[in-house]
Amino acid sequence: MQIREALQQAKQILKAAAIDTASLDANLLLSHVTSLSKVMLIAHDEDELSKEQEDKFFSLINKRKTGYPIAYILGYKEFFGLRLKVTEDTLIPRPDTETLVEKALAFNPQGKVLDLGTGTGAIILALKSELKSSIDAYAVDLSKKALEVASFNSQKLNLPVTFIQSNWFSKLGDLKFSMIVSNPPYIQKDDIHLTQTSLPFEPIQALTSEEDGLLDIKLICKEAKKHLENGAPLLIEHGFNQGEKVRAIFTEQGYKNVATIKDLGGNDRVTFGSF
Repeated sequence: MQIREALQQAKQILKAAAIDTASLDANLLLSHVTSLSKVMLIAHDEDELSKEQEDKFFSLINKRKTGYPIAYILGYKEFFGLRLKVTEDTLIPRPDTETLVEKALAFNPQGKVLDLGTGTGAIILALKSELKSSIDAYAVDLSKKALEVASFNSQKLNLPVTFIQSNWFSKLGDLKFSMIVSNPPYIQKDDIHLTQTSLPFEPIQALTSEEDGLLDIKLICKEAKKHLENGAPLLIEHGFNQGEKVRAIFTEQGYKNVATIKDLGGNDRVTFGSF
């Protein structure tokens, strides 16, 4: 089968399965199988695939048509200009989280910076890549497997981070930070979105929280006060409809200059305040 024919057939399969990114995904998967760039696929669209390449390609296409995330198939995801390893033990970094990174960078922190629930390490590695030696990067996660992925990314990108397996602040002793950032679980357990897109395949413990999705945010806001230097900010990503409630949590805990900023889609996404 020619490259052109394989792509056409693959796109039809994915479109029939209601995969919105059918064309992009077909190209990404064939590039993955053949090690050819998108440009090279176009230039060599009449080249014949080997039987092995054809079988592998359509095996991945059939996996993708079930809704299985393209990032898990490829084994990586781009985030803030960094290519990060991802596995089923980690959430897939999303563009909305770049809003958190950009706001954190605007504070221009110096010294120790902490990322809570780091997953792939996306947030802390993005901050370290931009701020370099001006910060000492720390990150925690309860999942040992997630920390293995984050550590791999840290080493591959040559961006040093101190990783600690911890249930939020429980293993941090009396460490204090010039900034704390987090993208914690914030989806309600009965949210319909958990059955859609890639979410059914991602680690549920990194997605959902009790008390209308706000329990972990409440815990972080309360405990972070013991670990923030005077005047240091806390920044938390949350759901598009949680801005008002999260601001109330910050205010009740005594944070100052509390505000919420919107993501690229115009939705409330990150709330921050200083203590």
